[in-house]
Amino acid sequence: MPVAITDLSDTLSSVVENTGKSVVRVEGGRRRAVSGIVWSPKQVVTVAHGVHHEQVQVAIEGKELTARLKGRDESTDLALLELDEPLPPATFDDGAALKVGQLVLRLARPGETVRATSGILSAVGKKPFRSPRGGEVDFFLEADAPHQPGFSGGPLVDLQGRVLGVTTTGLLRGNSLAIPTRTIRRVVAQLEQHGRVRRSYLGLQLQPVQLPDPVKQSTGEEIGLLVTSVEKDGPADKAGIQFGDTVVHLGDDSVKTLQDLYSYLRADHADQQVPVKVFRNGQVVTQQVTLGGR
Repeated sequence: MPVAITDLSDTLSSVVENTGKSVVRVEGGRRRAVSGIVWSPKQVVTVAHGVHHEQVQVAIEGKELTARLKGRDESTDLALLELDEPLPPATFDDGAALKVGQLVLRLARPGETVRATSGILSAVGKKPFRSPRGGEVDFFLEADAPHQPGFSGGPLVDLQGRVLGVTTTGLLRGNSLAIPTRTIRRVVAQLEQHGRVRRSYLGLQLQPVQLPDPVKQSTGEEIGLLVTSVEKDGPADKAGIQFGDTVVHLGDDSVKTLQDLYSYLRADHADQQVPVKVFRNGQVVTQQVTLGGR
């Protein structure tokens, strides 16, 4: 066997051995166990869709520990567990230098021992995106390394053994993605402090619609968000926004898609008063809405 291939083989097995010491099995759901990664000596990050109880079992190298659920965020499919006993944390990388084609490993502990699959990074996005549940993910990260049962919650790692993200099939249905480390850091900080991720909200259900020509001319926008439901006593209801209105601007931003809306409704906008332009009865009117926080 050529020396270069032998060296690569040794590197891969070394990564599995060393990083695998920070990969745990998590039994906290209604179905099969998922995996998790040791974030700090007494904290484990895993997938929210795999944790449905306040107390869960965490196993590693024949040792079983009881962990407590510190917080979970379904919108980014992340959960934070607290341990009584310390475990060795993994090394994390924020992904500033990631490139498509880079060799990676997917690690997991669906049973007693660590399992691994290999592949390349098949997609590395540059911009944040919103999950279907409204969670902000810093960038799109996908690898072609096979995703097997029990791999959700396990790490995607580079050849230096650094964790690039946490594997999940619960973020976009039918797709195995990695939640980037940058997103994990942000979400974990909120779960540590609040046990949840706080966001601002309007209290509306909306759907994109084409705007009439007069509105296109007066606003410069072709698409708005039609109000299909108003939450009673919610922020928008209190401000006078009604069923049948069409939202065209939120603050200084135009809103053509639900993605635009979610991008605006960050935690730091909660409790702020913002102007909301809506099309109503042939006119564009502005309502002042104090965004809620939840």
